[in-house]
Amino acid sequence: MKPVIFRNIRTYTMKQALLTLIIIASLSFSIVNAMEIEQIGVYDFGVAYDVVVQDDVAYLSGNNGVDVFDITDKTNPIKLTRITTPDGALGLCVIDNTLYIAATSNGLMIVDISDPENPETLSIVSAIFGMDVYVNQDYAYVASSTSFSVIDVSDPSNPERVVTVSGNERVYKMHGVEDTLYIGETDQGLMVYDTTDPTEPTYIRTVSGTTGIFDITSNTDKLYLGCHGNGVKILDITDRQNPELIGSYNNGGEAYGVTVVDDFLLVADLQQGVEILDVSNPRIPTLAARWTTTHPHDIAGDTEYVFLADQDDGLEIFRYGDDVEPVEQVEVEEEENSIPIQTWHIVAGLMISVALLKKHAHQRIP
Repeated sequence: MKPVIFRNIRTYTMKQALLTLIIIASLSFSIVNAMEIEQIGVYDFGVAYDVVVQDDVAYLSGNNGVDVFDITDKTNPIKLTRITTPDGALGLCVIDNTLYIAATSNGLMIVDISDPENPETLSIVSAIFGMDVYVNQDYAYVASSTSFSVIDVSDPSNPERVVTVSGNERVYKMHGVEDTLYIGETDQGLMVYDTTDPTEPTYIRTVSGTTGIFDITSNTDKLYLGCHGNGVKILDITDRQNPELIGSYNNGGEAYGVTVVDDFLLVADLQQGVEILDVSNPRIPTLAARWTTTHPHDIAGDTEYVFLADQDDGLEIFRYGDDVEPVEQVEVEEEENSIPIQTWHIVAGLMISVALLKKHAHQRIP
């Protein structure tokens, strides 16, 4: 009876291995191809740098100021107006019915957008060079390349600069969580400040391994960085003032803009296009979808749509998800050693299953 027993065991094990191979491969391929993305709307007005969206209205900064669009119909964006600035605009921030504009040589502009078609400039803080702006309660933080300024905006019609903090050479982006301010100093990395007292920001530390920052966003206890030449970095900020680098995704491009929606990170990569990363496991972000024929500087979005500030075409709108029809597009070549993690799942599954098959196929039957 022994030979029969062992033969049954061997046959069962080989069937198990074969089934494992099929399941791993099918699941892995389904993950890779689970999501599609398609372009549905464009309004070409030239170069765009930053984009924010609120209540079906999109605001995009550019070389002539801020262009305002009605995006109720995503396939047909309608330009409502332009907020003109003498030397263009870069960073934007919307809080309720107020738009804050980092207006380069025009400093910080504060605009009432209760009626988006007829915005009203409330005030201008000059004598600073506005590159980006972040607003928390009664204070606006404005990046100015070699420094950042804190401005009391409790009265938007009469803002008051309270302090300017000297930085290094390339202070581009700012983002805050509670009483902690994160500054993207491109050459040095992520700089952390305590802003419990906004009038006296206190430097805490600079996080190593985070150079090249061009954008910063967050979701609960995770901070996401878009880094020029270094892809995406993910940090745990459970301890707000001591970020811990836990994950990264680098395709060799230029991640200029990032925004997080649930378990997905939307990435504007100037060279690689739009990338949607699954960050449900922040330690191992994986590519869920990509559109390569665009060159965005910034990105905004929700669970269905993506909005780009594009280098060539101004406003671009995409739809993404499981129910989007696949669209033909030219794929970019992956950089060496940048195979998405899903591919490794497939390879690992194949290797393990084949090894099991070989082992049991050659096992001697007593």
